[in-house]
Amino acid sequence: MIGRAIIAALLSCGLYQVPFPTLVGLLALTFVYLLYVFWVFTKWNTDFSGHRTTRRSKHSPSNRSMPPIKTLDENKELILNNSKHHAQFDTCELLNDVKDMAVTRKENEVIRERAKRTMSLSVRKVGKLTGALLGSLNMVDAADELDMDHM
Repeated sequence: MIGRAIIAALLSCGLYQVPFPTLVGLLALTFVYLLYVFWVFTKWNTDFSGHRTTRRSKHSPSNRSMPPIKTLDENKELILNNSKHHAQFDTCELLNDVKDMAVTRKENEVIRERAKRTMSLSVRKVGKLTGALLGSLNMVDAADELDMDHM
């Protein structure tokens, strides 16, 4: 089965007409290359892939040691100092949020207020309200006739 596959590959590549010593040399180089690939894979597999551990593992050097707890000001200072070393952070808009936390907190509070649920769709309050209120779906007047002549 494998012999037939090799012969088919040789015929399709035109190597069947090559002299026999050249063919043996090509097969030997291919075999050596495959051995090298296998060696690199096993070396990588033993040295890198299987030896990463989590902090919870008993074999981890940082097992049972807490990460350093830093205050917000220390983290902010570290971020800003590290960003000075890289040119791509010179125009970063996100660093402005880190520098001025009061403005960021105000903006976040506005976003939280806008994200709160409105009571316009509440069943209990529908009877008390009249007309369309702030785009509420419950308050839209029913159409007299169905008009489907639009896209």
